[in-house]
Amino acid sequence: MGRIFELKPAPGNFILCRGRRKINHHVKFKHRSTFFYILLTLLLLTACVVRPIDRSPYQEAEYYEETLEDLQESPVEVIQGDTVQVGWAKVNITPPTGTPLAGYGKRLGMDYETVHDSAWVRTFAFSNGSTQAYYVALDLLIVPMEVLAQLEKAYPKLGLKPEQVYLTATHSHTSFGGWGKKLGIKIMSGKYDEELVNGLVQQIVESMQAAKANLQPTKIGYGSTSAASLVRNRLLDDTDNPYYKDRQNRDTQLRFVKFERADGTTAVLSSFAAHPTILPSMTPTLSRDYPGVLVDTLEARVGFSSFSAGAVGSHSAIYFDGDTYASTGMVGSRLAKLLREELRDVPTAYVQTLGYGRVPLELPKPSWRISKNLRLAPFLFNTVFGKHPAYVTSLQVGDIVFLGAPADYSGEFVEQIVQQAQAQGLYAIVTSFNGGYIGYITPDKYYDLDEYETRSMNFFGPHSGSYLTEIILLQLQQHKK
Repeated sequence: MGRIFELKPAPGNFILCRGRRKINHHVKFKHRSTFFYILLTLLLLTACVVRPIDRSPYQEAEYYEETLEDLQESPVEVIQGDTVQVGWAKVNITPPTGTPLAGYGKRLGMDYETVHDSAWVRTFAFSNGSTQAYYVALDLLIVPMEVLAQLEKAYPKLGLKPEQVYLTATHSHTSFGGWGKKLGIKIMSGKYDEELVNGLVQQIVESMQAAKANLQPTKIGYGSTSAASLVRNRLLDDTDNPYYKDRQNRDTQLRFVKFERADGTTAVLSSFAAHPTILPSMTPTLSRDYPGVLVDTLEARVGFSSFSAGAVGSHSAIYFDGDTYASTGMVGSRLAKLLREELRDVPTAYVQTLGYGRVPLELPKPSWRISKNLRLAPFLFNTVFGKHPAYVTSLQVGDIVFLGAPADYSGEFVEQIVQQAQAQGLYAIVTSFNGGYIGYITPDKYYDLDEYETRSMNFFGPHSGSYLTEIILLQLQQHKK
């Protein structure tokens, strides 16, 4: 019988084969480990920077209770005195060319090269012998937060408390910037310029002092007229929008206050809810947009005029000649004509009442959204935009009450505010941009619309509209005829 041979791999071959197996297994394990760590890192990062939207009722939140407490601790002051004296003044605040424009992020801080019409601060001073107050209107996109902070340092030297100075802006998107420190604000307003901010504060103070020096007994009257053909609710323009049928929900009134002196001198303070966004965004020219035409047209007929943006959230001007100065001229001159037609018949009277208030508006954690139900973590929002105080402000002169919001506040809320004021025997004028900024404030029912106003610019959650409006109404309740 022959010998049976068992074939075996050579020792070297066996080791090489096993080694190859080991190398392949190790490489696969290493790849899986790397993928696992990357996935884990991404999940952890997501957990750190993404949060679900908080839709719980705001009435159950701590910030709401704190604001109610603030209302009790910082009540409105309504003071009777002698006949109210009124003074007015304006100061040119236009900085040199080469200053950035403010209003559109796509400009990336673009400087303006020419001035079409200058920017001003226009101020009314009021005194009834027992107290004094001021109404300040700036030809700016907003009343900048840095300007407010610096003004509050100046008030004590003027013998004033912050609540005695009512701040507003025209909201022109072609006025100057340079007044924001945080990245998100710089994108909208250009590189921060400390010298510009300090100069602007001094110009505001100068206008207040000049208005005070011009105080005289003055009759005061309230007027309003419909300007429905000049304003639209742009949030609801799309025919596919489920709320398209509600597109006529808007504030259409041009409201104004008439000041009349014994010598026949007249001044007018007006407010309207259409966004001043007519002019092209990428033209390097400074302008006040249609409010400038309105004010200048009125000043050609009366002694002094001022304008403040009303509840402009989602409201835009209607015009027909494109983004041109012809369109700003049409809107501004038409508003001036409507106002003048009413001005003569507005009754005026001497009054004795001055009142004012400022309540801190406590806020929920920021809800800067990335989808319908997800938001970025609050620290990211605060890093980009900063944390700034917000207030609801008010000023009463006779039976007229101005109510200030720190936002692009929607005109859809105005009717209920006006109705409550009427029930109290008062006239209400709502203005935006009072020195803080909390984004667009629109009715809660629109929160899930995938629109610029409700997705990108709603900073504080699904109940911002109801919450802010409730606080405004509570502030209004404290004012007395």
